[in-house]
Amino acid sequence: ILGKTIEDEEFDVCSFLEIGKDGGYIEESGLGSFSWTHDQIQQAAYDLIPPTQRESFHYQLGQMLLENSTNCEMKRDALFFIVDNMNKGVDLKLDRNQKTQLAGLNLQAGNIAISTSRFHAAAEYLQTGISLLIKDSWIQQYDLTIQLYDAALEAFYTAGQFSKFDAAVKQPLTHAMCFEDKLNSYHNLVRYLTASGKSEEALETCLFVLKKLGVEISPNANAESLLTEAISVKEIIRNSHIHNLLDLPKMEDFDKMAAMTFLNTAVLCSYETNEFTFFFVICRMVKLSVRHGLCSISAVAFSLYGALLTCPTLSDFDEAYKMGRLALMAIDRLNAFRMKPNVFLSFYGAIAHCKEPVQASIPKLLEGYEVAFALGDMERVTGILQLYAAVAVWGCGDKLTKAEEIIRIHFRRMLQHKQDISCKNILPHLNQVAKLTGSKENVYVTFFNTTEDNFFEEEMNRRGAHTRKLILHTCRMYLAVMCGDMESAAREYERNGAKYQGGIRFFGTTTRVFLAGIVGFYLARKRRLDEKKWAQVGEISMDTIKSWTQDSSWNYAHKLLLLEAECLFLKGEEHEHIAAAKYNESIALAKKHKFKNEEGLASQKAAMFHLEYNRKEEALSHLKHAKACYECWGA
Repeated sequence: ILGKTIEDEEFDVCSFLEIGKDGGYIEESGLGSFSWTHDQIQQAAYDLIPPTQRESFHYQLGQMLLENSTNCEMKRDALFFIVDNMNKGVDLKLDRNQKTQLAGLNLQAGNIAISTSRFHAAAEYLQTGISLLIKDSWIQQYDLTIQLYDAALEAFYTAGQFSKFDAAVKQPLTHAMCFEDKLNSYHNLVRYLTASGKSEEALETCLFVLKKLGVEISPNANAESLLTEAISVKEIIRNSHIHNLLDLPKMEDFDKMAAMTFLNTAVLCSYETNEFTFFFVICRMVKLSVRHGLCSISAVAFSLYGALLTCPTLSDFDEAYKMGRLALMAIDRLNAFRMKPNVFLSFYGAIAHCKEPVQASIPKLLEGYEVAFALGDMERVTGILQLYAAVAVWGCGDKLTKAEEIIRIHFRRMLQHKQDISCKNILPHLNQVAKLTGSKENVYVTFFNTTEDNFFEEEMNRRGAHTRKLILHTCRMYLAVMCGDMESAAREYERNGAKYQGGIRFFGTTTRVFLAGIVGFYLARKRRLDEKKWAQVGEISMDTIKSWTQDSSWNYAHKLLLLEAECLFLKGEEHEHIAAAKYNESIALAKKHKFKNEEGLASQKAAMFHLEYNRKEEALSHLKHAKACYECWGA
């Protein structure tokens, strides 16, 4: 820096550094670099510059270094040093050319900061760049202006600076010269609306943009039209052959590629607001990929289509798994690293557990989370953390203490990025784990200064928020079942029972179905006037899990045995011995397959069964075993 900024040709940098070293002011830190020996020495040297000249000093320092730096150096840390110094002179009377130059430098710095996941720094650089634009920049400096706003909106959104985002987004949407130049702004606007809990408005915006791009999706889709669409997609894939899909040509049409971006963005907001539109979005992504060529988002399309095939109306788990595996291959084949969180979300959330041990998904979900966070993909950060919490706790993928630590760390991380709405989807999981581990902390008070009951009522009365409501119900129901409070569990089922069987088979769905079976058979025994109603709830769940067991006995065989035991318990004494054997088989299989939580639950249920027949020693033995299982789990 000294060599490039001192104009006196007779000044000897090496001699100066030696004098500084001898005087104890500076020290060599290796590889030709030097630092002040103490911050106070640096401050004392800086204080020699008169305060009225410091802005000018920093600006000139940056300008001189800029003039003497190579392009290669400008791509490294030199750029940030230059821009940081020149930005300290923004209040100087800079002329138009100087402002334009500095705005461009801030754009470069902002883009590099975004690419290295330094979103708060990027937001600051880009805000400074925008402040340097001249009054009629949309006319006189159009390219610089649109690029600054495009980059700034991404940085503001990812850094959680929503007030700045709200103020800035109107500019490009109003002044951009063509619809194509508004696409980045619309894309970030949809992300912002979704993160702000305005999923319906986000979906409307997506459908508006897609229509402009030539892809029309009716907001009034129904089950019949969806089935027709799904069958047509299945036929298209059959004709193309799954193993040949990755050999399709590359997508070249700009409008089609832009449409894929908005379809991918529409996935989350449509899932929250309109299930049929959500399914149509997935089908259109696949159709565009097959008919117009592949792009990086095609990997997401294939994984989502695989997830769609797990729905009860389609239930083609073999095809779902093939599509999911194809999507994982597509990440490398299509150079789709940025799509890894999206693919992992659908594959490890909805497909893998249909065939593979669910515990194996844990490291992949955490890998996907870290990639999403580094990319600033806060939507997938939320989704993957939700799935981790579900698999880690309900699927016994981690001990509770470890699960709580991981959830809490990443929950706070999201709060730092102002993802408050998304954090509300994680809060019930955190509360559930805290209660299971015996913590006295009220996480609702800690993080949102409210009570659990107030939070629950507020969210239940909120329009939309489909995912959050399901998470709340499932967490409360799970906690009630594990604690033996079956009446509370029944209330949760009755509030939202219709949602327990349908939709994509995310791991939370399988947990709800299992819990519904446990609750159904229990209440059929306890509420004899409603025995038929509750027995039917249990039998539907048992039949569903039986069908799942055919594809993944590891994840579901012990659950099926426990439900069969509960069903036989309901039927009475003539089935007593078979029921006892089923309980024991369920306990043994849960242990073998590392579901310590459900080993404990099966032991607990077996104890209640033996107690009913006054076999107190057997009951006590099972209760002791249940206690040991829960302690090992961390509960």
